[in-house]
Amino acid sequence: MWGRKLLGLGLVVVLTACDLMDSNTPEKTSTHIEPTMASVEMVATHNFLTQNAPPVGFSEVHYSPLDSNLSDHPGWSYTMTGNFTGTFDDTGEEASGQFQAHVQADELGERRRVVLTLEGDAFAPDATPLELEGVRLSNDYYTIDVNGQCKPGDTVIADLSTAQLVGGVVVATPTGHRKEISGVPAWQYGFSVDSVLLPPTTLKLNENSTVVLQADLWVAPNLNAVVLFEMTLNVEHVRLLSGAREVSGTLYLRYELNIAELDVQPNISVPHGC
Repeated sequence: MWGRKLLGLGLVVVLTACDLMDSNTPEKTSTHIEPTMASVEMVATHNFLTQNAPPVGFSEVHYSPLDSNLSDHPGWSYTMTGNFTGTFDDTGEEASGQFQAHVQADELGERRRVVLTLEGDAFAPDATPLELEGVRLSNDYYTIDVNGQCKPGDTVIADLSTAQLVGGVVVATPTGHRKEISGVPAWQYGFSVDSVLLPPTTLKLNENSTVVLQADLWVAPNLNAVVLFEMTLNVEHVRLLSGAREVSGTLYLRYELNIAELDVQPNISVPHGC
C-alpha cells in the first residue's frame, strides 16, 4: 500500500513541477510530434510471436556448443553430418564429399564414443571411404584407426565436438514458429550472422576465403536442448576437414539429437582389438 502511495506522490510532484515551469516561462515554444502508428504487419508479427511464445525462460537461448546441457542427462546421443558439392579451385574439377559423426555418452559412467565416417575427395586427399572410432573411458582413451589398429591414448576422435564439426550459436531468439520433432514440442530460433560460430575442424579459412550462410535452429524447452541445427554455407577458397586443396561450392551441415536415446545409458566399452 505504501508503495502505491509513494508512486502516486511521485506522479503528482512531476506534474506540479511541469505546471510551474510552464507558468514561469515568458515564451513557450510548441512542438508538434506526430505519433508513430503501428502498421498492420507490426501488430500481426507481435501477436504471432506472443501467441506462439516458448515457455518462460526461453525468450533467449545460448547454445555454444550445440550440445550444451546434455551432461544433465544420464545418457544421450546425437548425429552430425556434412555434405559438400563444388569444385577444386586449382583445376576447376568437380569436388564432393560427405561425413557423419555419431556420438554417444554415458554421463554417469564417464564414457564417450564417437564413430566418424568420411568419404569424398573434398574432405580428404584420398577419396577412399574411411571409418574411425574413438572411445573415452573416464581418463583412458582408445582410437581405432583406418587400418583397424588400436591406438591407446589418442584423444582426437573421442573428443570431437559439435563446435569442431558443425559450429554453434552464441545467442538466439524465438521466431514464433513451432512444431513437434520426434513427438517433442520444439520452437524455431533466429539469430544474426554474428552469432554463428563456424566449425574450425570442418571449415578451414584463410585471408582469401568467403562464406555466406543460412542456418536454422530448433530447441525443445522441456529438454533444455537443441534438437535440430542445420546450416548451408556457400564457400569460396576454403579447405574442408583433411582436404589438402582449396574448394568452392556449397557445404551443408546438420546436427540432430537422437531424442529416443535421451536418458538411455549406452553400452560403451574398450573397442575390439584394444
